[in-house]
Amino acid sequence: MKDYSYHKKVIDDVITKLNESDIDLYLIITAEGCDPMTEFIPGVDTVGSSAFLFTKDGKKLATASSIDAQDVEESGLFDEVRHYENYDETLAQMVLELKPKKIALDFSEGNAFCDGLTMGKYEKFVQSLGDFTFEACSADLFIPAVQEQNRLWEDTSESVYCRQFRLCLASQF
Repeated sequence: MKDYSYHKKVIDDVITKLNESDIDLYLIITAEGCDPMTEFIPGVDTVGSSAFLFTKDGKKLATASSIDAQDVEESGLFDEVRHYENYDETLAQMVLELKPKKIALDFSEGNAFCDGLTMGKYEKFVQSLGDFTFEACSADLFIPAVQEQNRLWEDTSESVYCRQFRLCLASQF
């Protein structure tokens, strides 16, 4: 079984940054691991649509398909993992229960690592919330600081950060 202690520390640092930035929720929306952030946070591989929710008051939640839920649960990183039959409805219900005023999402004009949320996924998410409104902000407000705090420079292996950084650089050319 994979050791998630590194990712647990990263998540704890994210929660600290959410508090410092007065951001209620950090939401990672992904499908088939398409968001480069998922290797760094939470570090659990998924095949279907998934979402990872971290709140400034320390809640760590996830929703995943029945195929992915076991791996997400076994990571031990989350307080609750909801299996879904309808992804959009389940995610909307989770967000509505939290009632966040400010949500950090993975979009960025200047940091490719923080830019994994597609416009289509964002629009579908907002539509699923109905009349609920929130202030959206970029995760690049705090993720670079979390990355800096969690660099692992080892002689024999690269860190998650280093691999992701290299992938992001390659995608820009």
